[in-house]
Amino acid sequence: MKTFSFAKLALNTFTPLALWAAMAPAIALDLGGVTHPRVLQTGATSLQLNGAGVRQHSGSGLYTAGLYLDQKLATPDSVLGNPGAKQLRVVMLKDISASDMGDLLARGMQASASDAQLATLIPALFRLGEILGEQKKLAAGDSFQIAWQPGQGTVISINGKQQGEAFPQPALFEALLGMWVGPKPADEQLKSALLGRAI
Repeated sequence: MKTFSFAKLALNTFTPLALWAAMAPAIALDLGGVTHPRVLQTGATSLQLNGAGVRQHSGSGLYTAGLYLDQKLATPDSVLGNPGAKQLRVVMLKDISASDMGDLLARGMQASASDAQLATLIPALFRLGEILGEQKKLAAGDSFQIAWQPGQGTVISINGKQQGEAFPQPALFEALLGMWVGPKPADEQLKSALLGRAI
């Protein structure tokens, strides 16, 4: 980690901005053998890695997650309130059935969202359940992405392939991301890491 910090300082000090921007995608963060690029391109927008960490479950790492934003943000309110493009990238570290993963996500959403919020999202939640149900299982190395794209909505992708149409409701993305960075996250250490406190 320190090596990267010194390299970043040197590049910011001595390298023209255009050269730094060109080099940034090649610099990545490695967690549990999973590489999170420092910059992701989504359409015409470049998103930077805000933070990344490992989700611990039953005494070991279940997956690693990286949060990508259009600017560096350090608080849950600023992340959730930012209208720009956002993406949470999750890469599995071990196999899990889709039903077990769905249960974890459902419990996380129930803890982080109010009953009133969830009531307005029932059709979207059913559709999310169908998307996960079609997968049967997520194997180590599989990934899924939850992305907010302004003007389009929430896009769910599995192994880089978009799963159906975008969900237009902003409240859905807020409820989903709230599982990781909201007031009652499933993993406090992962929350801190996603908010950039561990990079």
